[in-house]
Amino acid sequence: MNINNESIKSLYALNSMNEDLVIYRGKFCIYTNQTIKCDGIITYKITEPNSINFTARINQYNELEDIDNIILYEDAKIEIAGYKHINIQILSIKNNEITGYIDDIVIKSKDNEVDYIQFDIINMDKIPGKLVKYADLVYAGRISFSINDYIIVIDKSYEYNKELHRELMTQNGSIITHTGRIYKKDFSRFKTKNIDSMISRIAIALSFSCGRYVSILNAFGFIEEKSLNYKNTYRSWYKMMSNDYKFVFKWSTTISNYHNFEKYLSLMCKKLENRYYNSTIQNIVDWYIDALNGHNLSNNIISIQTALEMLSYVVLVEDSRCISKKKFDNTPANQNIREFLKKSNIDISIPKNIFSSEKIEEKFKDGIDLITYYRNCVVHPSKNRRDIILEFEDMWNIILLGIKYIELSLLYIINYKGEYTDRFKDYYFGDVDRVPWIK
Repeated sequence: MNINNESIKSLYALNSMNEDLVIYRGKFCIYTNQTIKCDGIITYKITEPNSINFTARINQYNELEDIDNIILYEDAKIEIAGYKHINIQILSIKNNEITGYIDDIVIKSKDNEVDYIQFDIINMDKIPGKLVKYADLVYAGRISFSINDYIIVIDKSYEYNKELHRELMTQNGSIITHTGRIYKKDFSRFKTKNIDSMISRIAIALSFSCGRYVSILNAFGFIEEKSLNYKNTYRSWYKMMSNDYKFVFKWSTTISNYHNFEKYLSLMCKKLENRYYNSTIQNIVDWYIDALNGHNLSNNIISIQTALEMLSYVVLVEDSRCISKKKFDNTPANQNIREFLKKSNIDISIPKNIFSSEKIEEKFKDGIDLITYYRNCVVHPSKNRRDIILEFEDMWNIILLGIKYIELSLLYIINYKGEYTDRFKDYYFGDVDRVPWIK
């Protein structure tokens, strides 16, 4: 087996935008205080927020009991062919029909050995890449990167063109935009027990690069029975944080060289293997996405300073051990953040001509002072009139300044040495800067 340039096609390639995906259709059993045999459908709702739901016609009970009281059906489970037992919540039982939803975050079959894993991604950005072949046509749509002994290949769907992109933007829609595969580097078979954590790390990495939650829906494992004839031997579905599609300006917006994405994804996924960094980076990505997409400016600035404080602690105390935990705790937050950003060679000067008042540039010596001032205005409201009154545009620009610091800080932590988009410069696609710690 090897990796050819035939584009990877989703098993759900024919689904339309916002259309639910069918996980299973047929007979299944629900176990509560009695066994309910059903014939129905289990579907994955891909629009925000994701959910897995079921609707079925009841065929048989093992006991003739009054089933109108749904309280009897707490701790219910469902059994479908090819999957482990699944925890569910029953919403209604009426007219011989039963509806509800899946409680578990992950539903899956038993672990198995596979030759490769295939997975689908919702609402990932259009990223240029290597050439792949679709029927008799060729288009640029593949990126590939490695994580330890594995190769991850992600292909953009051929249908993900300008028209679909425009439709997703105008309707804030959701659809499978990319499909990926996971192989061992030597193409040997591998066990699926670590696939869930790898899928999670890839999703976190993609979410930070896209500036919104990008979810991976599923993972299907295949094994070769005969030459180029593969059998599905493993399957799992994931309920992840997701956002309907919308354009977000972020650190990767104008990057045209796909090698930068490949390097970034490999570095980020590798960093996320560490349990400490996994939880830390996940929290920071959550705050980052909230700040980029949130409507409450007061909450956004608090999240930004909290994220920068956490990043400062990670680098100054845990990574480089420049200062002790006690000293960090006894030092004002703005000083810790300033020390960290200077260590990372991140420019903390206030960008020119983005604020409504010249007093802002005169009063504050750098962007950290400005972020701290705005945060204190929110957290410690004063009856006395403050020296500087921030207009809405000023507050938004301070938030963007904090977002820029978070973007560069996370890239610094994973030791990324490629290109990025500086949001305070006028750019066209392909215009980029090198990260500041690379001279």
